[in-house]
Amino acid sequence: MQNAGGMAGDATPFGHATGFPDKAWASLAATGGMLLTLFAYWALETYGPSSRVVFLDYLPLWDTRNYSVAAALGAWLGARGFRLFRSGMNYSSARLMVGCLLGGALGLIVAGLLMLLFVYVLYAAGIRPGVPLASAAMASAVIVSAVGAWRCGIALFRSKEPTRRGYFGWLPLSIAASVAVWLILPQFAAFPSHGSIAEREAWARLNIRQYVSLMHTVENIPLIKDSVGGVTAIAPASGVQQVTAGDMDGIMMMLVLDVVGDKGAGTLHVHCTIYGETVYDWQPATWTMDGTTTEIATVSNLFRRR
Repeated sequence: MQNAGGMAGDATPFGHATGFPDKAWASLAATGGMLLTLFAYWALETYGPSSRVVFLDYLPLWDTRNYSVAAALGAWLGARGFRLFRSGMNYSSARLMVGCLLGGALGLIVAGLLMLLFVYVLYAAGIRPGVPLASAAMASAVIVSAVGAWRCGIALFRSKEPTRRGYFGWLPLSIAASVAVWLILPQFAAFPSHGSIAEREAWARLNIRQYVSLMHTVENIPLIKDSVGGVTAIAPASGVQQVTAGDMDGIMMMLVLDVVGDKGAGTLHVHCTIYGETVYDWQPATWTMDGTTTEIATVSNLFRRR
């Protein structure tokens, strides 16, 4: 009887996962949640409403921050969601999340180094990596990162005693919901692709840096003044991909603009870099009106490099 009681006392309580299978499944859930959330966020940014105007930063800090936050949210949701299938298990979701994030980051570093080595070997052999090789390399990087996240999640997994949900029990869920709203919010302030020209111009003035300077530049192009007269509105066109980015000289813009004036309207395809009232780079633009397309090689406020 004493031995039986001792064995019962030494046994792991139900729900305290200490075996490798329990750790592996929990880590797999957190890793899966992390990857699914990352892919969902990528799809939203790529194909969602805000993708109609692509903002590229000079340094990838903004995107890195957002994707890191999305990864953390997904790992935490996966770790918490696993409890729905194993309600008796008690473990630290925070430790599991940190393990997956750390492993994923280490996996990306290793995959990046391997990709650089692979590209170096290809170039040394006189082989240029094409799209299939690039796609395979990206898929391999995702796999290496996922395996790293899964293994580190297992390593940092810790079971714990059941705790009573207190007053702040809903605080983590509230924080997670706030993070999700913060990531999705830009989609609600997206470019009004189907709006009027006045609505599209107002949005561009507010959201695209140096857009007002671009408007002043376009208004002073002799060909456009002769074509439409006094310009009354300039707005990004609907249904096309618009791109703007920061660079060393200012704000680079690759835009298709609807230009409306007193005598008519036309479309301007422009690729330039502007800071203040100075145009630092102007690629030949094309002006289309009444079925006729004309090239605009330069503008009056173009910076002349010596």
